[in-house]
Amino acid sequence: MTPVKLVRVEDAVGKKLAYDYSAVTLDFKSAVKKRGETVTPGDVELLKNHGHYYVYIEDDEGVGYGLHEEEAVVKLAELISGGNIRVEKAPEGKALLKSTVNGLLIVDSAGLKKINSTGVYAVITRRGGTYVRQGELVAMVDLIPLSVPVDYPLHVFNDLLGSRKIIHVYESKHPRVGLVITGTEIVDGRKRDLATPVIVEKLRLYELQQGTLVYARDDEKEISEAIKTLLMDHDAVVVAGGMSIDPTDRTPIAIAAVADEVVAYGVPVKPTTMSMIAYREGKPIVGVSSGVIYFPDYNVLDIVLPWVSAGVKIPRDYIVSLGEGGLTEYFLKRR
Repeated sequence: MTPVKLVRVEDAVGKKLAYDYSAVTLDFKSAVKKRGETVTPGDVELLKNHGHYYVYIEDDEGVGYGLHEEEAVVKLAELISGGNIRVEKAPEGKALLKSTVNGLLIVDSAGLKKINSTGVYAVITRRGGTYVRQGELVAMVDLIPLSVPVDYPLHVFNDLLGSRKIIHVYESKHPRVGLVITGTEIVDGRKRDLATPVIVEKLRLYELQQGTLVYARDDEKEISEAIKTLLMDHDAVVVAGGMSIDPTDRTPIAIAAVADEVVAYGVPVKPTTMSMIAYREGKPIVGVSSGVIYFPDYNVLDIVLPWVSAGVKIPRDYIVSLGEGGLTEYFLKRR
């Protein structure tokens, strides 16, 4: 790193700044002078007006402080980023991590906590399990001090993280999804199917392909056969209706009967808690309650479908973790 010296801003005229210097107003928050820019006489009052009476300048007689914040944040960002992530340098010593594809963001929460426990780096991400779009910001890396020892990013990566990446984006595979809408009253024409439009919109939102739509009575064998038939030529199945504990609700039993594994029955979020996630021969089966009709804007499909879209198996630990924050503002306003 270029040696730096701390001087009065008046004595910095004609010298290059060693760091960004920022301003915060009601309308602005960014660097007013950037690292490497030469301080002019007109900059003196500008910097003082924003509280910068002393500044670090590049100076051959100064002191080296190891790795500059700009290099330190970019280095760590590159080390912790998995596939489909681009790292960009940003003003004020920050690194931006952006997705290069549409897909599922996965964050290693334990690794993230280890980094943020150092008090040296601050890594801030979007919540794991979020569906992100190409070019969207998924995380930021900031440095608390102005510099760190040259080998510090590698220490964090190798010693604290065990050399593992902690932020990944898995690209959407655009899977084909079959739909089973249950309810004897719907099959008999007593009630209109209001769930399908909600499900179809969620499939579109998370870039899954709508497949065949099947209706089934509240009969576990009929529902099971519909699921098995659809899974023969679909990548996943969403089953809607009959998911609670009423005596006529047979959907959970039907899903469990055809599944190799039930990851969860009961998702700790509001709305649409009474949902099920299961797998048959590696293909997901998602059972959702009719509550999606009343809660169309946000429901369990917004949690599950990003994983289905990317072809990533949904871990039970992730489902269990949703309880904290699972009482959503949308539910509180809509109930």
